[in-house]
Amino acid sequence: MFDYDVVIIGAGSAGLVACKVANGLGKKTALIEKRKLGGDCTWFGCVPSKTLIKSANIAHQITRLQEFGLEPSTPIELNADRVMAHVRVVVQADADGHPPEVLEAEGINVLFGAPHFLDNHSIELGGKKISSKKFIVCTGSHPFIPPINGLNKIPYLTNETIFDLESLPKTMIVFGAGPIGIELSAALNRLGVKVTIIQRSANVLKKDDRELVDRLVQILRTEGVEILTETRTTRFARQGDAVVANIEDEEGERQLKAESVLVSVGRRPNLDGLELEKAGVEFDPKGIKVDRHLKTTAKNIYACGDIVPPYLFTHVAEYEAIVATTNACFGLPIKTANYDNVLWTTYTDPELARAGLTEEQARERYGDAIRIYRWEHKDVDRVKTDLAGNGLSKFICDKKGKLLGIHILGHGAGELMHEAQLAKTLGMPFSKIASVIHAYPSYSDAVRQPAKKCYIDILQNNFFIKLLKTIVPKKDKR
Repeated sequence: MFDYDVVIIGAGSAGLVACKVANGLGKKTALIEKRKLGGDCTWFGCVPSKTLIKSANIAHQITRLQEFGLEPSTPIELNADRVMAHVRVVVQADADGHPPEVLEAEGINVLFGAPHFLDNHSIELGGKKISSKKFIVCTGSHPFIPPINGLNKIPYLTNETIFDLESLPKTMIVFGAGPIGIELSAALNRLGVKVTIIQRSANVLKKDDRELVDRLVQILRTEGVEILTETRTTRFARQGDAVVANIEDEEGERQLKAESVLVSVGRRPNLDGLELEKAGVEFDPKGIKVDRHLKTTAKNIYACGDIVPPYLFTHVAEYEAIVATTNACFGLPIKTANYDNVLWTTYTDPELARAGLTEEQARERYGDAIRIYRWEHKDVDRVKTDLAGNGLSKFICDKKGKLLGIHILGHGAGELMHEAQLAKTLGMPFSKIASVIHAYPSYSDAVRQPAKKCYIDILQNNFFIKLLKTIVPKKDKR
């Protein structure tokens, strides 16, 4: 007999979903967490970063009062010293929404500590052996710290420490231009921090569509964010209260000085100390090896979330948790992880949303047999009323009008993309959206109007329409 039917290791987004699914399926369940329930998303990721971004966007809107016909009676000066305190209040309120007592009341045993495997059916936690028929590992990820000379000798920040700041620095070097680096840079810039982003490669947000990324980069630079690409950082050092970075680019070697440095160059799985090899679970520096049912190389152990590459997103972690836990509980490959319809949003202002293939990827796979439908947001009436014209919708379809890629840069893009995402997921032609009645005026025009273009395009390429076009002119000549 085992102590439990299912033991989940890690209480982040994936773990919290997994324990509720297992418990809901009638399994005796335990959830083990090393630190605090909620994981990276609650404490260091989604919740604090989006709270900071909201404060930054409000600060930015205040600078635009005159654009909206509002004349402040006195000059407005903003003090951002309490922003991080506000962020921490929101984070704590979110964490309070899923305390251990609630899970315990549902019948889930919540245990704290750092477990390690003894074999594929047992772990040790706090000197006590715990056995289980099935295990689900979802221990998340942590910031990768590159081996750059001097970096370990300066007080650098990561997404795990930046929200602990009592006040914002006047200047900051952001090392890395992925979603975390870009989001925080854009927000901090609007809150009065002079930000310089250093990116070693030629492109920022490398997984997104180039056309929209280039437009976003131009917007950020216009607002004052300095973005250095194809720039190599060779050394960090302290100089009094400041930090100095030695960099090399096409202009040669030079130094950058700032009050602080934020490191955001990638993530690594939290696998240290688990002793997975004792359980027969194979892994590498990128994460745990799983099959399409999220089963590891140990037949009774499953994995999900950030420790399963390549998509390190909360919504993917939750999706994987359902797949892994369902298969673990039934002992059969009932669910298969399918990543064809993965989507994500970078929460800059404007937001950048993506699902499916980029234009470059679509052309590599389908050649010129694709159709691209664009719509400038400045031509959407609701956008005009809100003075939010910095946007572009871009939809990539195959020759039959089925969606291959969804890319939206604009206000609320993360919300706006879901109508097209539904069509893509269900295999519906993009043109079908054009027949749905939409509220006017609304941002949904940024999806409906290009869908109308797709409808007209398909109509004009219809065999019978083409035939009719050849017949009608002949009748006119008689």
